[in-house]
Amino acid sequence: MAEDKIGHIVKLPLNAIKETVEAEPRVAYSEDEISEVLVDLHNAVDKKTYIPQTPTADNPALSDDYIFDTKDENLILKDLKRDNFVGKVKDLSKGAAKRREKGLPEEYLYVFKYACKLMRRDAQSSGVDDEDILIYIKVNDRKIPNEKVFVISFHKNRPKTR
Repeated sequence: MAEDKIGHIVKLPLNAIKETVEAEPRVAYSEDEISEVLVDLHNAVDKKTYIPQTPTADNPALSDDYIFDTKDENLILKDLKRDNFVGKVKDLSKGAAKRREKGLPEEYLYVFKYACKLMRRDAQSSGVDDEDILIYIKVNDRKIPNEKVFVISFHKNRPKTR
């Protein structure tokens, strides 16, 4: 397998990691819509106008455990293609509920995945230098009321155990 290093990341083929990415509740989308989201996202990265994620306890920053910075995030966002797309889901967050209360339209999130190898921050103490991970990315391409692209979530995929 040829390795493609960009920034601190070694890009892997999408099928290199045998995990599923859960994205619910899924809704219908068109191919044109996904193309438009990718164009908007790539332009927002170029213009440095996207709003990056805010890490939470449930979705910590990748940089907590891996050598990963904003430049790496930008490289991944610019590298996303149709093949990385997982699905479109309804935004069920508190922020989306508040927007609906104000009469603004329903919001949707576009879920993407990205397979890569990242260097671990604790490599010296753990003895593990790097790890193959599948990154789970949620994007809100908000058209109303402001023309912004928000990266809602950007973290290591955690497949649900059944």
